[in-house]
Amino acid sequence: MAIPTKATCTCCLRLRSRAAEVLARRMQGWTGGNRAMARREVTVTHSKAGRDDPAQPPAVVPLPTSDQPAPPAPPPSPPPRDGFEEPRALGSVLDDALERMERRARGDERPIPLPWSNVSAALGGGLWGGTLVTLVGDTGTGKTQWALQAAIHAAESGVPVCYVAPDSGVDQMVARIVALKAHRKWSDLYVGRSGKEVLEEVRAAHAQAMKDLPFHVVGGSSGRAAPRVREVAEWMRARYPEPRPGARPFLLVLDFVQLLGGAREKEDVGEKMGRAASDSRQAAHQLDAVVLLVSTTSRETRPGGEETIGIHRDRRQPVSLGRGNPARLVLGGKETGDVERESDTVIVLAQEPWRPRRPAGRWTRVWCAIAKNRSGPRAWCALRFNGTCFDVDRDATVITEESPPAEEEERAEE
Repeated sequence: MAIPTKATCTCCLRLRSRAAEVLARRMQGWTGGNRAMARREVTVTHSKAGRDDPAQPPAVVPLPTSDQPAPPAPPPSPPPRDGFEEPRALGSVLDDALERMERRARGDERPIPLPWSNVSAALGGGLWGGTLVTLVGDTGTGKTQWALQAAIHAAESGVPVCYVAPDSGVDQMVARIVALKAHRKWSDLYVGRSGKEVLEEVRAAHAQAMKDLPFHVVGGSSGRAAPRVREVAEWMRARYPEPRPGARPFLLVLDFVQLLGGAREKEDVGEKMGRAASDSRQAAHQLDAVVLLVSTTSRETRPGGEETIGIHRDRRQPVSLGRGNPARLVLGGKETGDVERESDTVIVLAQEPWRPRRPAGRWTRVWCAIAKNRSGPRAWCALRFNGTCFDVDRDATVITEESPPAEEEERAEE
């Protein structure tokens, strides 16, 4: 039996014929579809004469040839280093600085007032915006009461205030503030020893006025998490904006600095305090605030046997108070070397001792030493303290200013 070849196979011929017909129909449909699509893509615009004019074809952007490569992308700029500030030309900042000096000379820009005339005079009228102030004192010298009294006086003058006390509860802070207004011991108010009648009198006499003050408090939390200085300062500036620098400074009190700085693993107290001081100074300068850091003094004596400033219970009486160079008292800070270096002003509280003890009802003289002052001389200011509030000591109202010799100034800076 003969096997049919490829040329003589009828089945193959029929299959080829059908495939050719299908291919022809598909080609015809594809061409017609493209023509219809092309017709749909032609848009028509109407001229002012009413004629239908076809739109101009879009411009053709030539692609770069292989012999003309595209220019390389510029390298990314490196991120700024931590703490880096781009240098500015003197001419770009001179006019603003002179205008601010003129506003201060005219009295349009004023410092935050203080309740003690001699301390205000020693500081050029008060606490100027954009400065970091450190208040140093031994245990029992009244640092917290001094800071609270200054804060309440500022708020009553219309200055926004935020008092941060990580080591105290809000109710304790309120008791201290109320005691200043009622001239009573805060501990008696806090534990209820004053009695219900006294508390009712305090509420009737002072509650409404205190509610209207621009005064804010941040107390300690159960987690002991330290408040972030920058965040609190930014919150205050957002709450109390100012139209121009110096128009509305605010006061931020941090009591006390040893508890600030945030929580970082393997960070000692000195590093934490140094970082808190650096953050505080930046916040003060950039947000036009006065940041008041409260710090306790060391209980250890200085090298060489010289005593620190503490006068608490006659333990460490200095050679003299109210005389000599107040800068020597700066050395008494407890782990606060970086804090004092960052500060624009350092104020030291030192009590004069009573022998054998303070008589009942008598005030204690406390020297408010301006131990460091970038914008003025150092000074001794005499105050008196009754355990609740401070007042100017009328028996020693003269401000004693000191200009120490060069060698003494060098020893103070070592």
